[in-house]
Amino acid sequence: MLSHIESLSGLSVAQIRSFTPEELRSHLENKNGKPFQYVSEFPVVGRGNVLRDGLYSREDIDRDIDKILALQ
Repeated sequence: MLSHIESLSGLSVAQIRSFTPEELRSHLENKNGKPFQYVSEFPVVGRGNVLRDGLYSREDIDRDIDKILALQ
């Protein structure tokens, strides 16, 4: 049985982890036929910089994805 993430993306969790954010974006745009954008789940009220802490490294993104996948 596929996980929810696998059924939405068409990729296994291992494949998702091996992709860079750009490769994942490109795959999802091709699969869905529409632009894809990353958004922050940080609750921002009014105007503000969603990347207030700066850009994230690949290691930071991998750590966050691991946390999200652990909840599935």
